[in-house]
Amino acid sequence: MTRVVLALAVALGVLCAPRLAAAHKLSDAHVHLALDGDRVRGRVDIALVDLDAALAFDGDGDGALTWGEVRAAEPRIAAYVAAHLALAADGAPCPRVAAPAALVDLSDGTYWAQPFTATCPTEPRALTIAYSLLFDLDPQHQGLIHLAARGATQTLIARDATPVTAALGARTSFAAFVTDGVLHIWSGTDHILFLLCLILPAVYQRRTQRWVAADSLRDVVIEVFEVVTAFTLAHSITLVIAAIGLVQLPSRFVEVAIALSVFAAAANNLVRALDARWAVAFTLGLLHGFGFSSVLVDLGLPSHELVGALLGFNLGVELGQAAIVLLALPVLYALRRTAAYQALLWGGSGAVALLALLWAYQRGTV
Repeated sequence: MTRVVLALAVALGVLCAPRLAAAHKLSDAHVHLALDGDRVRGRVDIALVDLDAALAFDGDGDGALTWGEVRAAEPRIAAYVAAHLALAADGAPCPRVAAPAALVDLSDGTYWAQPFTATCPTEPRALTIAYSLLFDLDPQHQGLIHLAARGATQTLIARDATPVTAALGARTSFAAFVTDGVLHIWSGTDHILFLLCLILPAVYQRRTQRWVAADSLRDVVIEVFEVVTAFTLAHSITLVIAAIGLVQLPSRFVEVAIALSVFAAAANNLVRALDARWAVAFTLGLLHGFGFSSVLVDLGLPSHELVGALLGFNLGVELGQAAIVLLALPVLYALRRTAAYQALLWGGSGAVALLALLWAYQRGTV
């Protein structure tokens, strides 16, 4: 029994440790590019908190960046950006000339915004963006590249330091949004733990006044289907209304609320106060939709691309979610009569509850 609990604790730690320090939504930066003939007008926006992590310019170490500290670090920031962002047209470099930077407020904080211009040898057929900011510090970082060229706009996502090549005049593909939805749910530890906490008790059900291992796989599948459907419906509703701008909630509030929803789902496994987990999934899933919507809002999509983006991204989220359930459910059903399952139900839910409280504290104070 001790070995089982230790193994589960180690597994949970491996899953969650990389995210303990990153209590917010995934780190990202924006590169805005507009092509006009052989000239590129651009701007790169990087969160100040990410730049401080890379360059450590918070002089007094109080965690609150001042304008003076940012101005003093300006040459270092410019050099850092210059070393990690480059453009090329059909393989030939497009030298960049930076303009004076400013600070801008985006949905999740203050960003360093540096305009620039680049001149290519000829009008390009394809533009290659070599983006390598922050990946050495945060493997989950994303570079969101917004390109307007030849009457079309597209958004590309750099997930590692591999250069990204854009075909000019193309639009963001439906498949790209599906992929982003899958990757978003798989990289969101809070969303994954919330879902697992909801399906974890499905194989251990109430019989009269006692809780016993489920006898019927069919009953378990039906219950899990109800839970997942309720979660899907709830986050789809808020994803749509937030992405189209009907309701906008502060990023910090949403992130704290999502952390507290994970705590509530885990705590409910411990006290079994509400066994209708479909109702828990629906009620708390509304909060997760606002978290999902932040990804689409950050992409800055034009209105004519929004419907396709919503459908593709939501489909990707559902596919990623279904993969998690299909992997977890057979394991839980096989373990339902063992001490390992009891350790996972009680010890795992308790660990998730504590972790979620830590996330809520971090997200509310940073």
